[in-house]
Formats: sequence, structure tokens, C-alpha cells
Amino acid sequence: MRPLLMLMAVLLAVIATVGAAAFTYVNVRQLVADSPVELPPPPQAGNNAPTAALLLTTAAVPSQVSAVTTSQAATPQAQASSSAAPTVVPIWTDPARISILLLGIDQRKGEKGPFRTDTMMVLSVDPVRKTAAMLSIPRDIYIKIPVYNKPDRINNANVIGDSIITDYPGGGPALAVKTVQSLLGIPIQRYILINFDVFTTVIDAIGPINVCPEAPIHDDKYPDGSYGYITVDFKAGCQDLDATRLLQYARVRHNAGDDFGRARRQQEVIRSVREKVLSLGGMSALIGKAGTIWASLKDSIRTNMTFEEMLQLAQLAQTIPKDNIRSAVITDTGNYLMPSVLPNGDQVLSPVYERIHDLVQKLFDSGPGGAGDTQASAEGAAIVVSNGAGIDGLAKAVADRLKGQGFNIIEARNADQPGGYGKSIIKVYGGKVKTARYLAEVLGLDGTAISMEKDGPPGVDIELIVGKDLEALGKQ
Repeated sequence: MRPLLMLMAVLLAVIATVGAAAFTYVNVRQLVADSPVELPPPPQAGNNAPTAALLLTTAAVPSQVSAVTTSQAATPQAQASSSAAPTVVPIWTDPARISILLLGIDQRKGEKGPFRTDTMMVLSVDPVRKTAAMLSIPRDIYIKIPVYNKPDRINNANVIGDSIITDYPGGGPALAVKTVQSLLGIPIQRYILINFDVFTTVIDAIGPINVCPEAPIHDDKYPDGSYGYITVDFKAGCQDLDATRLLQYARVRHNAGDDFGRARRQQEVIRSVREKVLSLGGMSALIGKAGTIWASLKDSIRTNMTFEEMLQLAQLAQTIPKDNIRSAVITDTGNYLMPSVLPNGDQVLSPVYERIHDLVQKLFDSGPGGAGDTQASAEGAAIVVSNGAGIDGLAKAVADRLKGQGFNIIEARNADQPGGYGKSIIKVYGGKVKTARYLAEVLGLDGTAISMEKDGPPGVDIELIVGKDLEALGKQ
């Protein structure tokens, strides 16, 4: 069953190399196997598959699992053919930033859903600048839940979307995405929701993970999974932890910074798991674990990501330097959150939106080492924004937005054919391509929008002709 191998391999890579080691920060009390969540089936892989790819050998693949190339459709007939074919992992080519909401469900043995997402993290990847950012979101933020139109803790959005607003497209995870978007003020394109079944299997496959507590941790009220408690201890300093101990390290709260300290350790674990996978040789080194990992993984994920996106993001993640991954936690220090008390006496956290938005902008729109905006600034390209959509005020709105992001906008005007452009075009005069690529990334345009031209207007390096595909920018 060759598609299973590919699916297992990419999901493991996404989890381990892009940040879905988020398994470790789910606030669950028991590993459970009786409440699976749905995983979309692999799509048909046809002749339009990307040509640039990494080939993974299959010498170590278990006999019951084999590989399939993207030139073959994932059909029973294709599954029955030769098992010696390499797995093709396509390369991510879209220059637009992609943000993913990672959700961990709280689940006890024997419990049926829906479940609160007691851990929420946004992972944002910038393919152009080769940077990534992680932002942890406290579960007790009290916010108006979209569509439901009532305030609640942010970790209840998944429950509301799955059990109260039962006709909401995408259910609980999609409503959680919409809620987090309203908090952070940024678009989030994808989600991954997991339960905790697979954590031990994945970490056992990777091997011990190195973490470095800054201070000793002692918790005599760590949940044992049976409504009781045990005592866990961690000494200060770097140490290798197996799956059981790593789970405890990621979950421990008491005498360990409570939710905010736990969020920081969870981010530490994500970084450490990623580094361990890369040190092993990346995704290809783990294919020999395919059968065991797939058995645990297949029932533990719910996502709106396509099969190709998982493959591509796994590859992209391995190209991002360690120093280009930034992280932050929304905390009650720094004026991001204000402690509040509800009429029933419950304690919650009220968001200070302007402060949170500032944090998000600094975290997601910057990054060390070779950032695209730095390169674009160095080029100093003079940019004209032309309205090709025929929508009043659109060119000025886009120009103002780009000025606020540091672009050198010298004029906003009508295009040669107002209303004649369905798709936006970036015309480059004189070769300042780095700015053009970064401009496309900021606007969410793909590389086909960039056009190399000659004999441009005097003093103009780049002309952005705004088409109807950017109409939404005029309403923001």
C-alpha cells in the first residue's frame, strides 16, 4: 500500500520538521486509542506534479508498505505495481507566506468528543526569506467566537464548531482558525488537529530528544491519566529524554511557570525534535519506521492540508536555518493580556489587541539572515501602483498598504486598461527582481505574476498593475 508510506513519511516530516511535534504540548491526561479523528485521503497524483523533487529510496521500507511516485495515480492498480519505485517529494514553489494553526485536543481514556483545544500554536513560514515563526496562544484568552457571536475561552472554539454550530463548514477546527484570525489579525490558511495517540511512537522512532531546563522542576500534582497524580522531577541543564519523560516535560505546569512556562518548553521541544530529525538525515532516514508509525498516525490527525502541501512543506521546512526560526508566547506580561474575572468568578485573560497585533507583526514580518525585505530595501526599487481592476480607490489602498511595509511607492494611478486586468501583474524594468519577488510574496501572488520588461517609464523600476484578484485589499 504505497500511498500509505508516502502519507506516513510526509506527516512525520511535517510533524517533526515543521513544528507538529506539537504532540508534546497537548494538555492531555491519557494516551487514548478509541477516538480517532479523520484524515483526508491522498489525492490522485497526476501528470501535473512538480518536476523538482527529492527522491527517497525504499530499501528499508517494511514489506507491507511500499512507495509510489507522483507520476502514478494512487489507485489500487498503482498500489499493486512495482514496490521498488522511489517516492517523489515535490518542492514548495508558492512565494506567499503560509500560516498553520496547530491544535491539540484534551482527551481522557474512554471520552468521546468534541474536545477543547487546550494548546494552540500558529506556525508561519515565509518561503522567500526562508524564515519561520511560532506563536503560542494561551487557552484562557476570553474572546468573542465568530459566527457563535458570544464570548468564550478561545480553547472552546473547537467544541462550539463541532457540537453547537453543527453546520459550520470545516467544523470545530475551521471555527478555531477563524477565532484565532480575529485575535491575531492575520490570515491562517491551514490547520492540523491532533490527539495524543501517536506521540510515544513518533518519539521512539526518532530517539531521545535533548532539552535544557534552566532551573529544576518539581511537580507533585502531575496527572497520571486516572484522575490521580504522580510526582515528576527534572534537574537543571541539558539532558536526553525518552518519549515518556519528554511528554512529562512538555506537560508539566506546577512549579514550572504554569501555562506560559509550559508553552515555552513546548516550543523548545519542537525545535529539538526538528534538529533531531535533520541530524538523522531528514525524512528519508525514517522511512524504515513506516509501518509502525503509520499504524499510530493515521487515526490521529484532522487537517485541511492537501497531500501535496504536506509533502512540499516538509521539504521546505528542512531548508530553513535554525537561526531563522523565531518564537514567542502571548503572556500576561508586556501588556498583551489583562487578567479578568467573569461574573461567575472564573478567571480569564482579556486580549489587548493592539499590543498583540504589534507582536505578531514583529514576529512574522521579520527574521534574521538574508530576509527578503532587507534585500528589497537594499535594491531601493521605485514602484508605481496602477489600478487595472477598475475599482475606485484600489490602487491607492494597495499603495498605502505597501508603503506601510517599507516599499518605495512613488505613484498610484490608473492602468492603461482600467478594469481590464483580472490577474495582477508585476512588471520589472531594469532587473530588480528581489524586490519583485518579495512584493509578490507580500501580496500573496505566485511567481507567474512577475514579468520581465524593457523600456519602462523614466524613473520606474517596477510597475504593479493591481487586478481584480486583489480586490479584497481595498476593503481591509
